[in-house]
Amino acid sequence: MSKRNFLFFFTLVICSFSCSLLENELPIPFYIDLKSPSVRQPVANAFDTHKINEVWVFADGQILGVFPLPAKVPVFFSGNSIEITILAGIRNNGMNETPVFYPFYKSIIATINPKENEVISIPLEFQYIANAKIPVNESFEAGSCFTIDLDGKPEPYFDISNQISSIGYKSAVITLTSSNRIMEIGCINKIKRGDNSRGQSYVELDYKGEGEIAIGIAKNINNITRIEYVIYIPGKENWNKIYVDLTDKLSSSDYDEYFIVLGANKTGNSLESKIYIDNVKHLHF
Repeated sequence: MSKRNFLFFFTLVICSFSCSLLENELPIPFYIDLKSPSVRQPVANAFDTHKINEVWVFADGQILGVFPLPAKVPVFFSGNSIEITILAGIRNNGMNETPVFYPFYKSIIATINPKENEVISIPLEFQYIANAKIPVNESFEAGSCFTIDLDGKPEPYFDISNQISSIGYKSAVITLTSSNRIMEIGCINKIKRGDNSRGQSYVELDYKGEGEIAIGIAKNINNITRIEYVIYIPGKENWNKIYVDLTDKLSSSDYDEYFIVLGANKTGNSLESKIYIDNVKHLHF
């Protein structure tokens, strides 16, 4: 064998050995298949509305990432059982730039014994956490807690409609006209400051229609009521869900009690516009 051929052969052997060694050192993943999330209603054995578009996935307490749904998540392992934790991802206040996991949906935990290249499906069946307080859970099926007139006008009306709903059979409807463009109304369910641990607090609701919707709270202190709106959102042609973060508004001590407030404002040039609201929840710790 010539010197040149020997060097070529030696180099080829070393490269083959190195490549084989590197390939053997690479961990082989398995995959978690995640599709079609659902949420159970907090006080009924039925499905709720939700807007879970992504999930936060952990393996043995280490975050793997945030994955838009549906997702096929690769996980590397050493042959042992692995605990997978999945949190429901939402957009805080409906804003795309603020992804968070929703603190009131219970995390899904599954211990699995995977094999290399195996695809394991984990159902995304979320539930509300057991220690969540839900002083407002209004689906408008048997009336409405929103009866506190805050705008001082007999119109526009906050009515119950059995023509359309996001869940169940009924929803609330606000009819706005050029002469009655604004409405403010509050829920009679009042929460005292001591009832809220000043942890995270949210309002969820489903909405559609034409106009602007405002979501906030009315704080009472020394018999004086002050309304603080958190967000203003435009109506949608189809039903949409939003999770509104009240945590900052309720972290102070500047109230004795508070209640949830909804506002509506007419937009556009139509003679009459309707806003539909359904499935309103207020949750806190």
